[in-house]
Amino acid sequence: MNPAEKQSLERQYGTQRMRRLERSKKIQKIVLLLSMVSFLGTSIFGLGKVFKGIFDPQPQPTQPTEEQSAITLLTKQEKGYETVLKREPNNPTALEGLLKVRLEQNNIQGAIEPLEKLVKLYPERQDYQQLLAQLKPANQK
Repeated sequence: MNPAEKQSLERQYGTQRMRRLERSKKIQKIVLLLSMVSFLGTSIFGLGKVFKGIFDPQPQPTQPTEEQSAITLLTKQEKGYETVLKREPNNPTALEGLLKVRLEQNNIQGAIEPLEKLVKLYPERQDYQQLLAQLKPANQK
């Protein structure tokens, strides 16, 4: 290869190389521009939410107190035991659970019914009989 051909090839490949570099720079600029637009859009969206909360405060839902939570839990437990007792009226676990829940709710009248069933199912259990004797006079007052 003569020196003139060699210089011609270098110019040709140099020109192609320069075009590739220019093309990659354009692509880099486009990617950079898209990244900036994306970042700014996301930032503005986030700041919009922050300022909306400051200028347009929404009432926060109140947290239930411990007492309300306990009452709700006892009510759910009571309904659960009642559901079991509809299917199995003499289920001792459900009867005892319902009895305890109603006593915790201070529902003496409601506690007597499952306790009477427990006394009929287990007449040998003195604790059931004693509790029933205590609750019936308290209920009649």
